[in-house]
Amino acid sequence: MNYLARTTTDCKEQLLSAHLQNVAKMSASAVPQEFEAVARYAGLWHDLGKYQQTWQKYLKNKGKRVVHSPHGAVLALQMAKKEPPAMAYIIAGHHSGLSERLRLRGNEYQQLAINLEECLEIAKREIADFIPQEIPDINLPKLRREFAIRMLFSVLVDNDRLDARNFEYECESPKNNTDLSASADNKMSFNLHSFFSASPNVISEARNVFAQYCINKSELPKGIFRLTGPCGIGKTIASAKFAYLHSEKNQMSGIVYVGPLKSIIEQTADVYRQLFGENAVLEHHSGYEPKLEESKDYKLNTERWDKPVIVTSGVQFYESLFANHPTKCRKLQGLINKVILLDESQSIPGNLVRPILNVLNTLVIDWGCTIVLMSATQPAFHNLDDDDLINVVDIIPEDESTRLFQQLNRVKYEYIANNWEWKDVVYNIENTGLNQGLIIVNTTKLAREGYEILSAQFPEKCFHLSSRMCPDHRSQILTKVRQLLKDQKPCFLISTQVIEAGVDVDFPIVYRQLAPLDSIIQAAGRCNREGRQNQGNVIIFNMSSSNPPGYQYGISITKKILEKYDLNCDILSLTEIYFSDLFNQNHDGGIDVQKLRERYDFPEVAKSVKVIDDEHQISVVVKWGDSEKLIAEMQNQEYLTESDWRKLQKFTVNIPEKLTNYTQVGKVNVWIGVYDETGIIS
Repeated sequence: MNYLARTTTDCKEQLLSAHLQNVAKMSASAVPQEFEAVARYAGLWHDLGKYQQTWQKYLKNKGKRVVHSPHGAVLALQMAKKEPPAMAYIIAGHHSGLSERLRLRGNEYQQLAINLEECLEIAKREIADFIPQEIPDINLPKLRREFAIRMLFSVLVDNDRLDARNFEYECESPKNNTDLSASADNKMSFNLHSFFSASPNVISEARNVFAQYCINKSELPKGIFRLTGPCGIGKTIASAKFAYLHSEKNQMSGIVYVGPLKSIIEQTADVYRQLFGENAVLEHHSGYEPKLEESKDYKLNTERWDKPVIVTSGVQFYESLFANHPTKCRKLQGLINKVILLDESQSIPGNLVRPILNVLNTLVIDWGCTIVLMSATQPAFHNLDDDDLINVVDIIPEDESTRLFQQLNRVKYEYIANNWEWKDVVYNIENTGLNQGLIIVNTTKLAREGYEILSAQFPEKCFHLSSRMCPDHRSQILTKVRQLLKDQKPCFLISTQVIEAGVDVDFPIVYRQLAPLDSIIQAAGRCNREGRQNQGNVIIFNMSSSNPPGYQYGISITKKILEKYDLNCDILSLTEIYFSDLFNQNHDGGIDVQKLRERYDFPEVAKSVKVIDDEHQISVVVKWGDSEKLIAEMQNQEYLTESDWRKLQKFTVNIPEKLTNYTQVGKVNVWIGVYDETGIIS
C-alpha cells in the first residue's frame, strides 16, 4: 500500500515518506548546527498520524476528518518521559498553534494519538533511522529555549507548507522544476550613486563623517550595535550602507528594517527600492496585508519574509517574535542570519522592553543575527540590569557622537512654563517678525483647531498636516511647504507628530507642545535643519488638551527635566536621565511576559504582547485625487494585485475601529464621511 501525504484534483499523489523526508531535510538545512537534529526529527515526525488507515481513507474522501498532529508529539513525550521536549511543542502546534506545557503533559492530549503504534511501525519500515537512539532536545536557559521552540516551530510550519506548495506547483507545471523555497530574487546590490553627494558644507561634511564610521564598523563581526546621531545626519542611507556591507562581510542573507510609524516605513521603502532595486525589497505592514493580494508569490513572501530586504513595522516585528499562531510565526524563520535595523529604537514599547531585549539578545547569540539600534535619542537600556543587551558596540564613538551633536546643534530651546492658548501662539509668532514657522501639537483635534485659528490670522499662509490626511494629500502639502520655505515666502505649518520623524523640512522656528523629551528632540530636527541660520529657535509650550495613549508618563518626566535643567546644555545626558526615569517610573518592562515564557505558556504570551499603534485600525480609501477613478476601476475585481494596492495606498487613511462612516466597494473600504483640507473629520 502507498501511504500518501496529499493528492491533487487531477489525482497526482505525494508519498507520505517523501513529504516527511523533504520537510526534515529542508528544516535541518535552515537552522544553525546546534538545532539541526531537533529540526530534522520535528520534520520527520510532524505528520506521523497520517500513517493511520483511517486518515488514508479520509484523504481519499472515504471517511471523516482524522486528527494527525498529536502522534509525533506524543511519541516525543513518551521518549523524553520527563518535561515536554521541544519537538512535542513544535509538532503538536503545526496546525493549531503552539500550546501550553500543561496541556501537553495531560493524559487527555496523549489519548488523541489514536493508533500510534500502528503508525510508528509503518513509518519505521518506510523511513530509515526514523527513531534516534536518544531524542534530540534544546539544552539552553529557559528563555532562550522558549524562543528556540518558537523559531523551530516557524521553520517546521514554513517547510511543511513550502513542500506542499512545491509539490502542487510541480503538478501544475511539470516542465518547470523551480524550487519555491528559494526567493524570487535573492540578489542584493547597493546603488553607490545614491550615496551622499551634497555640495560641501558643515552639514554635508558631518553626514559624510557619520557615513564613513558606518562603513568602517561594517567590517566587525555580528553583534548588537548602536547608531546614534542627531536628526538630519543621514541615518537612513548610512545605516543601509552599514547593513549591506556587514551582510556581505559576514555572509548574511539580507536586511530587515523595522520602523515605528507607517509614514516612515513607506518613506524608507521608497529609499530602499532606489538603493537595492525594486525586486529586492518587500514592504510589509498594515497597508500590505496578504489577504488582499492576487499574487501567490507576494502572499508567500509576506508570510515567510522571503526577500533580501524586508521593510516592516514594529507591530509586525515585535508581535511576531512572541506569536503562537502558525501563520503569524511563519515569518520568523526569515530573520535567521539577517541584519535587523531597529529605527527610532526609543519607540520599543516600554511595557515590553524586557522580553524584547531578551529576544534581541537571543537572535544574536543563537540565530546568527546582527541588531542595529538607531536613534537620535537612544534609550537607557543599560539601566534594566539583568535584561541589559550583550556587548553593545557604538558605531559612532561616544566622543564623536557628542561632537557631531554639537556640530549640528542648530537650535536654541526655550521652555514656556505657563499654559498657552492659541492667541499666545499667534502673539509670539507676530513678535518674532518671522514669516515662517512650524507648530506641532499632540492630537489631530488640536491641530485642526490651531489650523482654523491661525488661518484666520494669517490667511492663505497656513497649512495643515496630520495622520488623518492620506499620503498623497500630505505629500502635496509638504511639496508646497518646501517650495515656500526655499523661496522664503510666508508659510506656517500646523502639524501633529507625524512631521517629526524623518520628514525633511527646514523652518527657522518650531513651536512644540509639551511632549515626551525624545519627541521634542525629533521636532527640533525640523528647525534650521540645513544650518542656513546661525541658530533656530524651538519654543516648548504647555497647552491644555488630552494626550495620546502612552504620552502622559513621558510628559510628566519631561516637565520635571525642563523645570530643573537647560536643554541647551548636554542634551545627550538629559536624554539618558529621561529614559532612566521612564523605565523606572512607568513600566515593569514586561516581567509578567517573561514569567509566562518561563512556563512555556505560548498562548498567553501571544495574548500579552500587543503593540499599540496605527496598525490596529481600519484602512479606508478617501476621495482625493484620482482615488474615485481607481475605486471605480477596481470595484468588480475579485482580488487586488500588489500594483493595485500600491496605487490605492497613497489615498488611504487609518481610522479607529469605532468609526463606521465607511462602506465597502468591491474589496476596498471607502470613507463616505467628511474629508477636507485637514483630512478625515469624525
